[in-house]
Amino acid sequence: MSPDDTTTPNPSGDDSVERLRRELEAEKQRIAALEAENAALLAATGGDADAAGKPKLRSSHRFWVSILLVIACLLTPLSIVALFVKNQINDTGRYVQTIKPLASDPAVQAYVAADVSNELFRQVDIRKYVEEALPKRAQVLAGPLTSALQGFVREATQRILQTSQFQALWVEANRVAHTQLVNVLTGKTTGGITATANGAVTLDLSSVTKLVQAQLASTGIDLFSKIPIGSIGGKITIFQSKDLYKARTGLRILDTVAFVLPFLVLGCFAGAIYLSKSRRRGFVACAVSFTIGALILALTLFIARGAYLNAATGKDLPYDAAASVYDTLVRFLLTSVRAVTFFSLIVIIAVFFSGPNRFAMWFRLRVRQGANWLGHESDVAGWEWLAPNGFVVRRKKGLRIVVAAIAFLVLFRWQHPTPSIILYIAIVTVGVLGVIEFFGREPMPDSDALPGSPAGATATVAPG
Repeated sequence: MSPDDTTTPNPSGDDSVERLRRELEAEKQRIAALEAENAALLAATGGDADAAGKPKLRSSHRFWVSILLVIACLLTPLSIVALFVKNQINDTGRYVQTIKPLASDPAVQAYVAADVSNELFRQVDIRKYVEEALPKRAQVLAGPLTSALQGFVREATQRILQTSQFQALWVEANRVAHTQLVNVLTGKTTGGITATANGAVTLDLSSVTKLVQAQLASTGIDLFSKIPIGSIGGKITIFQSKDLYKARTGLRILDTVAFVLPFLVLGCFAGAIYLSKSRRRGFVACAVSFTIGALILALTLFIARGAYLNAATGKDLPYDAAASVYDTLVRFLLTSVRAVTFFSLIVIIAVFFSGPNRFAMWFRLRVRQGANWLGHESDVAGWEWLAPNGFVVRRKKGLRIVVAAIAFLVLFRWQHPTPSIILYIAIVTVGVLGVIEFFGREPMPDSDALPGSPAGATATVAPG
């Protein structure tokens, strides 16, 4: 490289740096002017007249903000659990969606296969069947053949439970059982399905045993075909309504709690933001508190998992099957934990980019510059319908608040928000805010033009 190359100036680079410095200096001047205006307003309203009382007032506010954040943090996991339980009890479709994956879980399939096989073996003397089928000289083979036949039946049963037929039977059996539960708790009758005379709600899996009978008969093993289906078990009692009145009262209380708790949490967060000295810090504190509440729920579920497995696991219920049941039932609660964490992260990011830090100011400036540059290009192309809108220009700040409020209400009213749903809502919200920025663009000084854009690439506001 020649010496001339190393000393060649870079005018475009120096211009960009100098332009950026001017932009930052302009933003600093704007902030200084706003601070001076704020100080003048405080002085005019007597804000400094009671300086001695200020520390006490601020301390009091900090105390109540902390109390509200702690209450909201503790109520967050209770609110999530109450909504989850309410949906599982009142919504049959939601309940079926929750337990449906168990039909395809290998551990659960193995458990059900062993249970169905043992039920069949209790109804038939397999050793006697084998001995009758063997000649006298081969009776010594009765033991090994009996064991082999039992193993074959178990393997065949497990293969049958891996088919779509079993999954359909599983879903239907749980749908009927849950409808019985809802009818018992509400005193209604839905679809002609009622509980038994003694108020028991049962999960009837005898149809699964019947399916296994038919499939085994098709392979040539017909020793189970003569078993009356009525004598085969498979009905599991999942709810007994001897305390029906208490159960119905508990359901009404649960409905009330699940309705009130989310509003209490929201009210605590709103109060904490209102009492905070800095609204931005208040939003961040609420997001952190919301996340901590969700993490408390996650920790509780982790501890409860160990307690449940210790209590439920035994010779009748294997560890793997019990773990699959628990993990399947609480997976939507864990999804709620992830959704809360993701939502809090979005709130923190939004607060950061709306703050007075240099990067946020630079980013907002670039957005305005980009909107003006696009507006200039559309004006050059003659697209009048893309001209600035007077209504949007005059009410841009209010429209931003309305869009944010609508996005929050949509998310709040969404029945089962997931991280992906929250992301979609955030993307749509940012897109709408971008449209507001574009149609609400205002002229900017020439020094604020985008680097590389044509001279004078600033938008003008159309009259009206």
